Amino acid sequence: MNELIKKGMKEWNKIKLSNLKHYYELLLEDVKGFKYPPHNIKKYTLNVFKLKRINILLKHSNKLHIGCGDVKINGFINIDAFKTPAVDFVCGIEDLPKYIKANSIGLIYLSHTLEHFSRRDSIQMLKMFYDFLEPSGELRISVPDLIKLSDIVKTRKELDAKNMDLLQGILMGGQDTRYNYHKSIYWFDLLKQILLDIGFKNIDEYPSRPHFLGDVEDASSMAGQPVFGSISLNVKATK
Repeated sequence: MNELIKKGMKEWNKIKLSNLKHYYELLLEDVKGFKYPPHNIKKYTLNVFKLKRINILLKHSNKLHIGCGDVKINGFINIDAFKTPAVDFVCGIEDLPKYIKANSIGLIYLSHTLEHFSRRDSIQMLKMFYDFLEPSGELRISVPDLIKLSDIVKTRKELDAKNMDLLQGILMGGQDTRYNYHKSIYWFDLLKQILLDIGFKNIDEYPSRPHFLGDVEDASSMAGQPVFGSISLNVKATK
């Protein structure tokens, strides 16, 4: 943001009135964007009750299920920004550096969560997850697969209205709340390159079924959607 402000002050007399809105939007996006590591980590407003809660949970497990929603996975600390019966620890992803130490987590799992963030923010989050993981720790991610979705559209030309609407929802989010929108899309080569650039290794796909967590049913397997089958890209990587 500082660079944008400096540039604006230096070239203020060149900025046309018609461009002010665009310049403001650039500043706004930079302010709202997720930055990792946080510039003022020591000045972060720390919730002592949450800190006590996560420390208790970490004594029993060093596995994180982030963006769990209504899906509780035994043996994991189930984390979401909203409280549901499945959630062990209520916390937004951007606030996790307050409570999770570097090199302390054995496994991080996200199912259909990363796509809800912008390209820039999702890369920052993946960098954060890399730092959270202990040496040889594992990251498992499930996101909608652009290749699989494209193949469905190309090969099934007579999808009815209900399934076309379902397919659009898988790609762009349910859009029933302001949080349920997808802001990024992935296919294996793209996600692999992003993970490689961050420093991950041993990057590969894993099948939706059998699930690596056993009988767990969540968005990674698209259970109950026999029309399409699996539409997820499931990727694993190690630190």
